[in-house]
Amino acid sequence: MSTKTHNNFTGIFCDHGPNAWQTQTHGTLVNKRLAVKDVFAVKGERNSAGNPSWFKAAKPAQQTASAVNKLMNEGCSFTGFTHTDELAYSLEGNNIHYGAAQNPKLKGHASGGSSMGSAAAVAANLADIGLGTDTGGSIRIPASYCGLFGIRPSHNVIEKDGLIPLAPPFDTIGWLTQNAELLSDVGNVLLPNQAINNVDTLVICEPLFELVDPVLQAPLKQLLEKTKPYFKHHKEFELPNSSLLNELADSFRILQGRAIAKTHKDWLQLPELLPQFAPAIAARFNMALALTAQEEQEALNVQTQWQTLIAKNLNTNSCLFLPTTPTTAPKLGADTSALRMQIITLSAIAGLSRSAQVHLPLANLENGHPYGFSLMMSHGNDKSLLACVQQLAAHFKQDTLA
Repeated sequence: MSTKTHNNFTGIFCDHGPNAWQTQTHGTLVNKRLAVKDVFAVKGERNSAGNPSWFKAAKPAQQTASAVNKLMNEGCSFTGFTHTDELAYSLEGNNIHYGAAQNPKLKGHASGGSSMGSAAAVAANLADIGLGTDTGGSIRIPASYCGLFGIRPSHNVIEKDGLIPLAPPFDTIGWLTQNAELLSDVGNVLLPNQAINNVDTLVICEPLFELVDPVLQAPLKQLLEKTKPYFKHHKEFELPNSSLLNELADSFRILQGRAIAKTHKDWLQLPELLPQFAPAIAARFNMALALTAQEEQEALNVQTQWQTLIAKNLNTNSCLFLPTTPTTAPKLGADTSALRMQIITLSAIAGLSRSAQVHLPLANLENGHPYGFSLMMSHGNDKSLLACVQQLAAHFKQDTLA
């Protein structure tokens, strides 16, 4: 295991941690370059979780996270730890301590957070696999912004040992790749044994399109029309009232915030540390600490409604077509405070229902900005979803070449 600084890639790779480290020379992922978000334990190494105070207090890990171990045992080459937003509590992809990972596919624009470094590494072809986490969208948003395939698996289907948590009721381990085949190959390593069902029904929720920037609504509907022929059946998502959509973001914000407060309260208030955060992230921590049990209960009621809705509308043979992000990648340094809640309205659907969601970067916008859409399946159907995505991506590729 060697350590080397990646000086040329500000905001992507950390200075600490192993580089060009390989434990196996054979396996299904042999020589695939693995970039790992700086929240996963590697034996003998420390993590920063995007914050110097955390790094200062951290002790070397006693064991390597099992998710990392599994990938290394299949022949991956560990390329480096990658930067994240502080404690992964952002969707922006801009760390005041370590810099912002500029979008390799869209100069001057953000890669998105909080798995920004892993996404940028893959988008810049500095890694084949970007391992990260997704709590509120931290794989899906960078995938959309950087033109990558990215999966948020069903909640708790992948062991989270050796992972610095943000909000355990929503934390998932996800990954990003340039193609659907590799996305599925990684899934075969990390996901448990699951039945792979034929996904023949596409579920469509028209009100979700209204949550997207007007200039993207037509391209998104074109993608939908292009997707429909690959499914035998089409079904409308039965949404009893549109107010449920309006409650998504705030309910998720509250439930995530309460979980964060319970997880990190002691550390945040240690007088000898007094960790310094970016103003927006500090404000979020303060908000989380101020939330009440009553607010949590009201949000839980909304979550229950969404879980019931997903169970009613999706089964082992159907997937939901939905926008991943309301916009393409914003410019670096842009004020994204309003955009954050718009994003969460879309990303909270999978989070609240514990579902699996994959972003497919299959849009071809005239301005060249990366964009696409997501497919989502109910909890435990991750491998069926990955197989469906792989087939659909191959069909799109064939149509493009034809």
